[in-house]
Parts: sequence; structure tokens; C-alpha cells
Amino acid sequence: MIDLHSLLGFALVSLGMVLTPGPNMVYLISRSICQGRVAGIFSLAGVVLGFLFYMLAASLGLTVLLLAVPFAYDVLKFAGATYLLWLAWNAIKPICLTRRSRHSTYPCFRNLCIQAPVQ
Repeated sequence: MIDLHSLLGFALVSLGMVLTPGPNMVYLISRSICQGRVAGIFSLAGVVLGFLFYMLAASLGLTVLLLAVPFAYDVLKFAGATYLLWLAWNAIKPICLTRRSRHSTYPCFRNLCIQAPVQ
């Protein structure tokens, strides 16, 4: 069982992560300004899912596992780098390569939720 002192410390650090402005805030502001309120809300949902994943990984001791098995850490690093490269390619690829209709002006909300946890 986790003692109260550790739980309060964990909650305080989590609150600090949520309240400090950073790349997440820039991401949410840019999505909201460029694509509207609904896109901002879906992006916020993705950011919240990312924070929940980080907190769950920390509470389950994922760091200890990654330190104990260096190969798992390397796999995680390369998978993350590959995902970031894929996001970068989708951001800069020419418009003729996209599958969206020329009449579609709304963002794909599934993509907003998928991209947000990485921010």
C-alpha cells in the first residue's frame, strides 16, 4: 500500500506537469485557433490520455523495467522516433498525396487524439 506522503508527492508532481505551460499548451492553442473549438477539445482529450498514460506508467514502475532491460528501452526509443518521423512526414507532405477530399475543411478528429499524447 502506498503511504499518504508518497501519494501526495505523486499528486503534486502530476499537478505541476498539468499546470506548467509547454509544448502541450502551444499544441492546444494552435489547433484551437487554426481548426476551431471542436478540434481543440479533441486535442485536449488526446493530451489528457497522454498524461494518464505517463502517470500509469510511473505508478506501475515502468522506469524500473526499462532500466533492468536496456533492449526494451532501445525498442521504445526507436518506436517513438519512428512515430515522430511519421508525424513529421504527414505534416509536410504535399497536398496531392493526402487522401482528403478537396471539399473537406474539417480535421480528422481521430488524428487529433492520436497526435496529442506525443506532444
